[in-house]
Amino acid sequence: MSPYEPPQYERDPARQQFMDFNESSQPPPESVTERLAEFARSGPLHLYMQHGPLLDKLSDYTGAAPESLLLTNGSDQGIELVLRAFLDPGDHCVLAQPGFAMFQQVANTIGAEVRGPVFPLEDFRFPFAEFVASVQLDTKLIVLINPNNPTGSAVTQEQIQEIARRFPEQPVLVDEAYYEFTGETCAGLIRELPNLIVLRTFSKAFALPSLRVGYVIADPEFIKELRKIQGPFDVNMMAAVAAEAVLDEREEMLRRVRHLMEEAKPALEAYFQERGVRYFPSKAHFLLVAPDRTPELVEHLHRNDIRVRPQGTPLDHTFRMSVQPLSEMQRFMGVFDDFLEGRV
Repeated sequence: MSPYEPPQYERDPARQQFMDFNESSQPPPESVTERLAEFARSGPLHLYMQHGPLLDKLSDYTGAAPESLLLTNGSDQGIELVLRAFLDPGDHCVLAQPGFAMFQQVANTIGAEVRGPVFPLEDFRFPFAEFVASVQLDTKLIVLINPNNPTGSAVTQEQIQEIARRFPEQPVLVDEAYYEFTGETCAGLIRELPNLIVLRTFSKAFALPSLRVGYVIADPEFIKELRKIQGPFDVNMMAAVAAEAVLDEREEMLRRVRHLMEEAKPALEAYFQERGVRYFPSKAHFLLVAPDRTPELVEHLHRNDIRVRPQGTPLDHTFRMSVQPLSEMQRFMGVFDDFLEGRV
């Protein structure tokens, strides 16, 4: 094995634009930091945490009953819990590749294998027929990342339903880390299709990646099984307080999402189209871009304090970038133009 080591070196938020980790460029509203400060000053730091209020608010937000929810230490822990629940050494799960690296890392620690078709390089559309054909009788877990990171590829809700119905005895994990950006979810189908399991996070649209809060939505009986694996105190109370506060500010957070998806992203796509720069459609707030001379361009952006995420094989001709507010995208376009026009 090798560790999953995201390139976090030399990141300086005081001077750099971060478009490499799909983070929010804006901190949460001030009311969230005020709630954190108040808890730090007068909260019961000497007591173990109480997650009931957050679960109630999360139930209201998701429409799922509290007993269908499990808080996790980021969605990364949700991935680990679900894979540990279903995979033993020598088992395999099916995942269209390349996908989020944590799935491979966790499977490796178990001694399990990740199988599945590769996204076609010409358009990165979800390979539905090949994916279904790759599921075998001994497949222990089916994984759908929707939309996929890093390709941005979407799986339709009809495809998710067909997979869950076709394989009713096999669990189907749907990673919805970017749900707020797509507005599409299969969480409402869990009662009808109890083999569905949904993962989400507060790290993207809700701008809390440093506090590590995620959650699982699943059939209550499966949530009980996950609780056998998870430690009872894995989600700290500062994270829970922040998650409660940001849910109270959901209208502001979703307004930011709308700005990215309805203003900033269309402007970026139009810019790439006008200049003949190839990119791939995405339902989230990030794009996989395939320009000419990718390594030189990425280096030029980094020299100008714009950090994007270059990809490895078989995507080493691309980089991934997250969409930021329009004013920041305009600076990105200017720096990109400098490269295209030889002003480097």
